[in-house]
Amino acid sequence: MPFNQYMGGTPGMPNSQMLMGQQNMQPSMQQNQNNKIKNPPTSMSEAKGPKINDRDSVNLALAQEKYLTDNLNVFVREASHRQLHNDLMRIFTETHAMTRELFNLMFRKGWYTLEAEQAQKLAQTHQKFTGYSSQFPYSNYLQ
Repeated sequence: MPFNQYMGGTPGMPNSQMLMGQQNMQPSMQQNQNNKIKNPPTSMSEAKGPKINDRDSVNLALAQEKYLTDNLNVFVREASHRQLHNDLMRIFTETHAMTRELFNLMFRKGWYTLEAEQAQKLAQTHQKFTGYSSQFPYSNYLQ
């Protein structure tokens, strides 16, 4: 698989659109001079006063889901009982899916910004880490 497709891009896609997991950029997204890619902010995106707004609530939920997935990952790895492991894997998968849904919601609302990287820098980083693979034991099995 070509590297730009692995990173979420498609052949012929402009460099600014090569984002991990963001193959289909919506037309409402904007890129400014600082290589920031985001949707236009909604009316509830700015904090105005001490009250918790929608952005704060979703941001807190996303932080909690990230914390849960991090800790469930350890729990799943260390579960010695098969049924416990299976149950935890189901919960882990659901939690990961919810984390992704919350991220997508925040991105759609303009509350989460991504930074685009130039294709040349992506290719350099890919080349750097591809070179490391020769140091792996059993590297001939990874191909």
